[in-house]
Amino acid sequence: MRRRIRDIAGGASVALLLAGCGLLGGDDDSDEITAAGTAFLEDWAAGRYPEAAARTTDPAKAEQTLKSVSDALRLSSRTLRPGALTGCQNDEPCQLGFEATLSLATLGDWTYAGALTLTQAAEAWQVEWSPAVVHPKLTADTALARVRELPPRAPILDRENRPLVTDQEVVRVGITAGKTLEESIRKLAQVLDLNYETLAQRSKNTPTSQFVEAVVLRKSEHDAVKLQLDDIPGVLERPDTLPLAPTRQYARALLGAVTPATKETLEKAGPMASSADEVGSFGLQAKFQQQLAGLPGGRVNLVKTPDRTVVETLHEFVAKPGSPVQLTLDKRVQDAAESALAAVTNGASLVAIDTETGDVLAVANGPVDRSAEDRALSGRYPPGSTFKVVTTTALLRDGLKTTDTVACPATVNVGGKRFENYDGLGALGNVPFRKDFTESCNTAFITRAGDLASDGLTQAAAAFGLGSGWDLGVPSYSGSVPTSTSPIDQGAAAIGQGRVLMSPLAMASVAATVASGTPRAPRLLMDEEPSETGEPLPEAETLRDLMLATVREGTANVLQIAGEEIGAKTGTAEYGSGDKAGLHAWMIGFTGRIAFAVIVEDGVSGSKTAGPVARRFLLAVRGLD
Repeated sequence: MRRRIRDIAGGASVALLLAGCGLLGGDDDSDEITAAGTAFLEDWAAGRYPEAAARTTDPAKAEQTLKSVSDALRLSSRTLRPGALTGCQNDEPCQLGFEATLSLATLGDWTYAGALTLTQAAEAWQVEWSPAVVHPKLTADTALARVRELPPRAPILDRENRPLVTDQEVVRVGITAGKTLEESIRKLAQVLDLNYETLAQRSKNTPTSQFVEAVVLRKSEHDAVKLQLDDIPGVLERPDTLPLAPTRQYARALLGAVTPATKETLEKAGPMASSADEVGSFGLQAKFQQQLAGLPGGRVNLVKTPDRTVVETLHEFVAKPGSPVQLTLDKRVQDAAESALAAVTNGASLVAIDTETGDVLAVANGPVDRSAEDRALSGRYPPGSTFKVVTTTALLRDGLKTTDTVACPATVNVGGKRFENYDGLGALGNVPFRKDFTESCNTAFITRAGDLASDGLTQAAAAFGLGSGWDLGVPSYSGSVPTSTSPIDQGAAAIGQGRVLMSPLAMASVAATVASGTPRAPRLLMDEEPSETGEPLPEAETLRDLMLATVREGTANVLQIAGEEIGAKTGTAEYGSGDKAGLHAWMIGFTGRIAFAVIVEDGVSGSKTAGPVARRFLLAVRGLD
C-alpha cells in the first residue's frame, strides 16, 4: 500500500511516499490512523498546542509539555515529517514514525527520529500521550534544556596582521531596577556625566531587581572615578572584558564598537545573534558582525527535574569561530594620526594614503565626543585653497605655464561679487603663477579661471578620480565639482568654495595622485582587489614641484622638517553665512609613499591651525618626535 502524506513545517508541505503493510481493518482504518497522527504533527508544527493536545489521550499534560519544551529550547519553528505507519496487528500498537527538526533560535536545527503511538477511543484515533511523544528519551521526571556559548570574537587587523582591537578589562557600572534610590541615580549621573532622566526612566521600565547598565568604563576610566562610585549607595560594578581599540577615540568611527544588543542593532546582526549578546553597534564591528562573531555553539541536554542535573547531551551545536577583518591601515601610521589629533579640541580629521597603491593607511577623527562620526571618509566640506591643486591642473591644460605672469591684486570683482585674498596676504602684484600658488593668491586663481570652460574644473577633478564614487566597504565621499553656471560660480569653485565639496579622504587622494602621477581609487579592505588606476596625470610633475615649493618658500613652511622632502598645500575654507559663518583649516600633502589630508573645523587658517597637526603627524610617522 502506498499513499502520499504531507511534510509538515508550520503549514508548508512536500510529497513523501509512505509504505505500510498488514494493517488491521484494511486501507480505510490505516487512512484514519495516519490522518490522526498527521493532524497532531501538523498542529504541533504550527505551534497550535491546544489543538495538538486535544488529539491526545491527556490534553492537559500534552499542552503543558509541548509549550514548556518550546519555551525551554526557544524554538523559532518546528518541522515534523510523517513516516511509515507500522504495527496494528498481533497486539502490536499502531505507530506512526516521524522525523522532527526543531529550530532553536540563535543556535540552529536539531533533527531526530520519533514515533507516535495511536489508540482508538470511541470512534476516533488519538495519540497516546507520554513525554516520549516529544522525544524518545523524555520522561515525566526529566526536561529538555538548552546551553548556548559564544566563540571568541575575531579581531580587526591592520595590513601587517597586528590587531587594532584587543580584549581589554572594563567595568560595567549600573543600578538595580526598582531598588536603587532616586538620589543615588542622580549622583551616579553626575559622576559619570550621564542624563539623569534617561537613566531613571530605564530603571522604571526594567523589571524589579534586574541590573540596569548605566555605562561601560575602561579600567583606567573606572579607576579615576572609583572612590566617587564607592560613596554612592546601591551602585553596582561588574568586571568584564570587551574588544576595544587602544583608546576610546582610536579610529572609533571606522572600527566601531561592540555593545549590548539593542532592538536596532539586533535587527542587523544576523539570525544567530541574541538579545543577550554583545554585538557591533556601528562601524566595521557592525558591518562585519557575522564574520567577526562567528557562530555560537551549544547543546540540548536531557536534565533531571527539578535539580537540572544533566542526564545526557542529546545534541551538540558546534561553534564556528569568527574570522578576522584585515584592513589596509598601518598601525604605526594610525598611531601617528591619533597622536597628532590628541590635543585638538575642535572637530578634526586626518586621512593618510599609500601613494603607490591607494591603500588607506590611517583614518582618524577627534575629539572623543565626536569621534563616532566618520567625517574623515564621508564628511562633506568646502576644501578651500587645497582645491587649487585641481584648479591648477585645469589651468595648465588650458595653456598656462607656471612662469606666466598672473596678477595678484588684493581684491577682484566678478559678476558683481567682490572676492578677496585671505587675511594678511594683501596684493602680490604682477608675479609668476608659481608665486600665486605658493602664496595661495585667491584673486589670481579667480581671474585666470574665468577663461576656463564651464566644465573645465569638473573635467580636471574627474582626472583625479573625484566624484567617481568609491567602494571602500564603508560609507565614503569622493567629492563633487558641478559644472559652473555663472562667472561667480566659476570664481568660487576655483578656490574650493561655492558648490565644491570634498571629504578629507578625497583631498588625501588628490595629494596621492600628485605624488605618484597616477590616480588610484582608495582601498580599505585587504581582501578586496586593488582598485583600478586612472590615466596618468600629465601635469603631476609640475604640481609636485609647486607643492614642494609651497613647503620650502610658501604658506606650508610649517612642514619644513630637516632631511625630509615634503610637498603640501594649505587651505582656509569659508562655510555658512551671517552669525553662522566660520572657517575650516586644511592641509594636504605628501612625503615618501604617504599622502595625507588634515582638516580642523572652525580654525584660523590652514598654515596656523591644520599645519601644526600635519607637522605632528609627519614627525610621529617618521619617528622623529
